[in-house]
Amino acid sequence: MILMLHAESASAAAAMPAMRYASRIVDTKSGQIRGILQDLNSQHLDPVEVFRGIPYAAAPQGDLRFRPPQPPTGWKGTKRADTFGPACPQKLPDISNRTAALQDMPLARYNQLLRLFKYVSNHSEDCLYLNLYIPGSGARGLEAPYAVMVFIHGESFEWGSGHIYDGSVLASAGHVIVITLNYRLGILGFLRTKPLTESAESAHSGNLALHDIAMALTWIRENIGSFGGDPTRVTLMGHDTGAALVNYLLLAPFGKGLFHNVVLLSGSALSPWAAVHDPNDLREQVAKQLDCRSTDEDIAECLRQVSLEALLGVELTDIKFMPAIGPSLPIDGSHPDPSLDMERLSDAFIKVPIVLGVCTAESYLDFNANDIQYGFEEDQRNRVLRTFIRNAYFYHLNEIFSAVRNEYTDWDKPVLHPINIRESTMEALSDGHTVAPLMKIAFYHARRGAQTYFFHFNYQSKDSEYPQRLGSVRGESLPYILGLPLTLGGRFFPQNFSRADQVVAEAVLTFFTNFAKTGNPNEPHAIESVDYGTVKEKTRYRGLTWDKYETNTQQYLMIALKPKMKNHYRGHKMAVWLNLIPQLHQPGDDVSMRHHHFREKGDLLYSGPVRDEWYTPLALPGAAYTSTRYGQSQSSQTSTTSCATTGERRAAAGRAFGGYTTTALAITVGVGCILLVLNMLIFAGIYYQRDRDKKRALAACKAAATPTNSNGQDMQSLAMPMNNRSPKDPHHRLSVTTDLPPCYTTLPKSPSSIQDHMQDPHPMQASRLATLPRGPKEQHPPRPPQRTSSSLSCSLQQQGGGNGVGGGSAAAASAASGTLSTSRGRINALPLPMTKATTTTTKMTTATMTKTRTKTRPTSKSSCRSRSSKRWCTETRLGIFFFSLPLRRTR
Repeated sequence: MILMLHAESASAAAAMPAMRYASRIVDTKSGQIRGILQDLNSQHLDPVEVFRGIPYAAAPQGDLRFRPPQPPTGWKGTKRADTFGPACPQKLPDISNRTAALQDMPLARYNQLLRLFKYVSNHSEDCLYLNLYIPGSGARGLEAPYAVMVFIHGESFEWGSGHIYDGSVLASAGHVIVITLNYRLGILGFLRTKPLTESAESAHSGNLALHDIAMALTWIRENIGSFGGDPTRVTLMGHDTGAALVNYLLLAPFGKGLFHNVVLLSGSALSPWAAVHDPNDLREQVAKQLDCRSTDEDIAECLRQVSLEALLGVELTDIKFMPAIGPSLPIDGSHPDPSLDMERLSDAFIKVPIVLGVCTAESYLDFNANDIQYGFEEDQRNRVLRTFIRNAYFYHLNEIFSAVRNEYTDWDKPVLHPINIRESTMEALSDGHTVAPLMKIAFYHARRGAQTYFFHFNYQSKDSEYPQRLGSVRGESLPYILGLPLTLGGRFFPQNFSRADQVVAEAVLTFFTNFAKTGNPNEPHAIESVDYGTVKEKTRYRGLTWDKYETNTQQYLMIALKPKMKNHYRGHKMAVWLNLIPQLHQPGDDVSMRHHHFREKGDLLYSGPVRDEWYTPLALPGAAYTSTRYGQSQSSQTSTTSCATTGERRAAAGRAFGGYTTTALAITVGVGCILLVLNMLIFAGIYYQRDRDKKRALAACKAAATPTNSNGQDMQSLAMPMNNRSPKDPHHRLSVTTDLPPCYTTLPKSPSSIQDHMQDPHPMQASRLATLPRGPKEQHPPRPPQRTSSSLSCSLQQQGGGNGVGGGSAAAASAASGTLSTSRGRINALPLPMTKATTTTTKMTTATMTKTRTKTRPTSKSSCRSRSSKRWCTETRLGIFFFSLPLRRTR
């Protein structure tokens, strides 16, 4: 395998065109240097000036092994920067057996590692080099001095190199200086050679890779002006594990002032994989395998005597989803916890503009080829989630597992396809170990009004090795940020990019170069494609503005074929990781550690290696555990001088990211209050309208109950003088001796019907009063009434006898009593005085009524049993009873 890779490298080198050296010679503090001119495969891009393999520090070998980086040694004459420096010593994954390798990684990852081996096979401890890509115009360009973009490679804390990422297209198209660099990896770059104690000296041991990057930034600040760069506009950009290192440098005191903008791509210091859990245990493993046990407990001197091959051959404990070796906390004695430092809003964190970005499938590399192609069932899903939670968290593992499983299960579908289960599991892991920590940093940075920009790269190349339905995969945004589709690929990304890919790449490149120049991705150049793509594709990014990320709106840019601004990226799921799980991840008071373990036991319940269970709270000598907040899994290596108590941790957990849901809660409460006030106003208006309608109906009823004659005179006033006369006066003579009582009517339901009913009898009543004779002469009784089924109403129509139930005698009886209650309703009557004439008329009417009803009365009691006869009998008996009341009263 190694021979084949060397042969391919040699053939590739032979196929390369002859180099053209640049005409200018640059003076640096170490000596003079000359670069080369590199032509680009595009008619729209100018050549770039490349300086390869510039040493920024002395070779960390021999006595300088496991020591902080030292300034580079100078040289005499002019150094030709035409060859990349060697990669740092690294331990690569074993991919010699393809079948075995695909059981641990997807096929696309396997092919990527095959390409990577071509560039990192040449490694040496003398590896601290950087590479510069400068626009061809040099210091005479229109935008000179140029902004500087420093890229920190990722992939792993154990392997990788900076020179595999070509920055020439980004420099030419964006008119910036692009720098890539190497830093020490694995044991040489991160091992703590001293045990972690309370002393500041122990805190500074280890994490040498961070000091390497800081040394490179120091060299850039001192020398970039000679290359035409601006030392006051340096942007530090990291991807994956490189983003975590950039985040640590942002908070570390030794990184202050070395850069001015930050870009974090698919990684941060708050991710559970960003630090090792137990650096002391790691140190003991290395010392045991290399037989380095000294009395002073500092194994650095012993390790300097060990060969490089022996160092790379150390077998470290493998834990699924966690790094075997990496940065260890605290980075600095005065800043033990990155989360607390960002929460407290240090000036170094707030004053630096930040761009944060994620891809759709950040956990794609955590699955093997079989999982990607066929998916898996729920049992395997549970094993994967259980493995991640056990390795990333310490307390209440059962509760956290239940919360995550319930959140990422589609309960609407009774049966789930294995592919869908795989995708939901991939989404859960992506949110847990990458997206949620980045969202927390965005919240911390934006809540004080700092310049924060968030994006989701959701575009996927057509010619891609990844499944299309997954969306963008971790690392797929790098070619577009570097602008490689504009030249149809690069050394490490040999893809066939389409014209649509070029449009996206040009827009993304413009956003990031604008940010490097001004701290604002929208200035100074507008997003408008003029060189690539069709007319329709060019207009998709035209006029697009990337708004800042704010805590209330949480806007972010979705980079896709049709880009647009959106808000609240995976809002509900982020609330689970950033609000619910931190509350669950608490040790509790006087709770046994067995309570926090998984109830199920056995290796078959996990999908990979897990760390051992613990039965006492993690407390290393001189350190206290402070990483149980916010769902992050940090090591227990923080200084006791700055350690927070349990009460302080709970208070911090309550206020740290509670604001993530506070905005949505405030909006919901506000809208609810507005709707409540609106409902109150509507109900008040309805009740007011009903009350007004009641008053109007009552007034109409009163007006209808007081009839008037044709001249508009109140009929009740005609009867009032009669009521005022005393019936005991012997000389009193009725002016109307045979006047019939007024009409008894049932009150209609509507005012309109009342008016229609009351208006008709008035002319008749007036004419009747005018034609009645005066004097004591008795009048003939009216005809008996005709019974109808409508109601017990009477009529004053004398011609034809009238229609309706009840005649003059019934009206007289009702007038004497004032009202008549029947089964159909209450009948109101106008009062009529009980005089002698009225009594005479009542007698005659009663006699006539009795005779008339005798003719039609049923012959026996049995005839009243039917429904109609029984009703007629009842009404007749009631009528006779009420008619007899005036007779009894006069007697």
